[in-house]
Amino acid sequence: AMELRRRGNDVRAVDETRGPAHDDGRAVRIQNGGGSPKAKGRRGAHDGGAVKLPSGGGFRSKWRSLRTRALSAVFMVAFLVGCLLGGHVPTIVLIFVVQGLMVRELFALAVETRKEKDLPWFRVQQWYFYGCAVFFSYGRYLNSRLARRFSFDATNTGTFTAIVLSALPRHALISYLGWTFGCVLFVLSLRKGLYLYQFGQFAWTHMIIAAVIVQSSCLVGNVLEGLIWFVFPVGIVFFNDIAAYLVGTTCGKTPLILISPKKTWEGFWGGCFVTMAVAPFAAGGLQKFHWLTCPSSAALSFTGGPDLTLGALRLCDADGVFIPRAVDLSLVASSIDAAFGWTLPFGAVERVTLFVANSVGRNEILFNMSPFQKHAIVLALFASVIAPFGGFFASGFKRAFKIKDFSDTIPGHGGITDRMDCQMVMAVFSHLYITNFVRNAGGSGLSLGQLLLHIQSVSNEELLALYGAVARLLVSRGLPIPR
Repeated sequence: AMELRRRGNDVRAVDETRGPAHDDGRAVRIQNGGGSPKAKGRRGAHDGGAVKLPSGGGFRSKWRSLRTRALSAVFMVAFLVGCLLGGHVPTIVLIFVVQGLMVRELFALAVETRKEKDLPWFRVQQWYFYGCAVFFSYGRYLNSRLARRFSFDATNTGTFTAIVLSALPRHALISYLGWTFGCVLFVLSLRKGLYLYQFGQFAWTHMIIAAVIVQSSCLVGNVLEGLIWFVFPVGIVFFNDIAAYLVGTTCGKTPLILISPKKTWEGFWGGCFVTMAVAPFAAGGLQKFHWLTCPSSAALSFTGGPDLTLGALRLCDADGVFIPRAVDLSLVASSIDAAFGWTLPFGAVERVTLFVANSVGRNEILFNMSPFQKHAIVLALFASVIAPFGGFFASGFKRAFKIKDFSDTIPGHGGITDRMDCQMVMAVFSHLYITNFVRNAGGSGLSLGQLLLHIQSVSNEELLALYGAVARLLVSRGLPIPR
């Protein structure tokens, strides 16, 4: 098979079965076929853009591969549970490490070693832009909580505290100035003959930052709302993947999508129904653990686990989202009919529900269900129908670069990006869903931390006027003025 490849200003015909050749017919070694040097060992045979996996070496080889995958999965789950038991901060640190590894894998895809030798500080510039993006994205979630911690901690009265409190309201400006400084360094580093490569890497760097950090930072926002908002979306994506695989291998016949030939329509919809059926029960079990539902409202928690320290649990008020209440099953059925639209015509689920109620001699069927369990059904629906396309997108992306995995970071599983493709899509949706339908459903205003950030920007005269207004408000409510 022949294909045209551009080399310099010439377009040459390349025989893919033998590789490119010199003018005298000798084979040329491809320095970089669009991936990193580490990715060369992971390349498989290609036919029409599809990756062909090498055949296994019999039963022992398959058993060894399965054992490696199982041990890696156990280790990853144990490490995740350990971070969750550690509290909010260890979980955020885990997210930071995972996103850093993802960025490293994606940066390496476009590396050309020969050109990098002439740009010794170019990799440093990439990671500098990454640091600016992390500072900006994480700061959006942490600055109000840091403001509340430093404002109420009586021990933090020094110069450092004053600098931090004055810098927090200007977080966006500081982030932008840091980015512009990186742009200045980039312009100064331009080298003749490498302009196209450098600007291509500049665009690639910012595309990766937008695709990874913006999405993974939503995981941080979910953690701060309560660990349960991180655990459930992550867990339901993994559960749907397993459910779709089991249903697909059992009764799957109709191919779903060309870039993932093993996926079937039967597995896709079967996994969807199984996931939505299990979701409210899984949510009901998770909401019983107070250390999972307690948000990091006052300050970041370095201690976690089932005890979460008695003091922290006393400060954490019970959230009504996790309190069960009586629900009419027919209302849930009508909601399901509305969610599926034309795929369930004539209110099929509600009609079946009313038929069952009449069969047992009742006009309605009541059961206890918390609002979180209702939200869990919506999250499960998205995890089953939309999130898998994040995996399909990653599959097409890998085929474009003609690689099997993004890296070999996880033995038996490939790279971190291979395991997080669907999670990134789910992270953004769950964060936006929490923001729009859970926390701000009643149109709530600023949090105390956000209010303190605004107060840092007022003048001394306005601050004294605000103090007098707050004092009068306390008196009107019958509260003592703190001394």
